[in-house]
Amino acid sequence: MNKTLMMGSLVLASLIFQGCTNTVKYDDTPAAKTVQKEVKDDAISNSAVAMLEAMLADEQVQQATKSSRPKLAVFGLINFTYDKVDLASINGQLMNELNKANRFRFADQGAMAKESERWKGSLYQLFEDATSGESLATAVDADYLLVGEISNVIRTEPKQKKTFYRVSLKLLDQDSGQYIWQQQQELLKSEKSIVYGI
Repeated sequence: MNKTLMMGSLVLASLIFQGCTNTVKYDDTPAAKTVQKEVKDDAISNSAVAMLEAMLADEQVQQATKSSRPKLAVFGLINFTYDKVDLASINGQLMNELNKANRFRFADQGAMAKESERWKGSLYQLFEDATSGESLATAVDADYLLVGEISNVIRTEPKQKKTFYRVSLKLLDQDSGQYIWQQQQELLKSEKSIVYGI
């Protein structure tokens, strides 16, 4: 398959899904002190690549790719925040690592671009619901689907509120309709002193 075409289609899909709904609310009262942490795209990319390496080392994945190269549909990471994240670069890095591993063939990129557009309004459902992932994999004639997310997670302690980036990856087996592997990592984005639970 033409790798340039494959990368171009992935970049296009990434740009389509660059910004999605963000439900995180910040308290801007004068009593609150917020410390922002600089989380660069490289940190997110490194996190995603580390999880991809863990996926390739997983026993089930190794068994599935031992005697053949199954077809993989790569949807990549979906940005569920309002933050500007270079998804094209991060997803491109994932594709580079998958190419180097040479364990999978890839679903037709024209079909993937068409399906990506179809799921544009249902990205949360696609990420959370295995049945939806199975539907996408079937539509592009893929054995497996790799999909992930970047989202915000808030954890509140008695005197502190912390916000994290959660980076996740999932591998869905189209035949069983189940996620056979998934992992997530969290990167501290900000921490804020709070008063009386505010």
